[in-house]
Amino acid sequence: MPMEYMPLPLDFGKIMRQEEHPRCSLLDSVKHHLHLLVTTAFGEFPEDPGFGCGIWEFDFDNLTSAHKLREYIRESLLLSVQRHEGRVGSARVTIGLRQEQIPDQDSSRVKKKIDVTVNGVLLLTNEPFTYRDSFFVGPISYQ
Repeated sequence: MPMEYMPLPLDFGKIMRQEEHPRCSLLDSVKHHLHLLVTTAFGEFPEDPGFGCGIWEFDFDNLTSAHKLREYIRESLLLSVQRHEGRVGSARVTIGLRQEQIPDQDSSRVKKKIDVTVNGVLLLTNEPFTYRDSFFVGPISYQ
């Protein structure tokens, strides 16, 4: 029988009412957990201050070079995946960084966009795995 996982975010109302909580696949569970890792700032989770990713440390930084920023985020996320997502083996992280014009009400503004790709293998099934996500920073926002 295949293992079932709970998707994020959890529906605590259902849990408190002791109702059946929705389930998801291993693949979806890993993707939800990686999204949580990427969108959590270091120190935000008091039980494990090392849970998270370094994207938040550069949220309003316009002075750091693109290469340095890209490499710091890549290393930070790779360490977090290795430390906190044991269901993924042979993890590789790629970070894309570019300026993108965002339409605003009457004008437009330029924001830094970070594209995150995590490749690896789901250890339980030995399947290749890819997770992709994108974020705008300064301040951080989702696409």
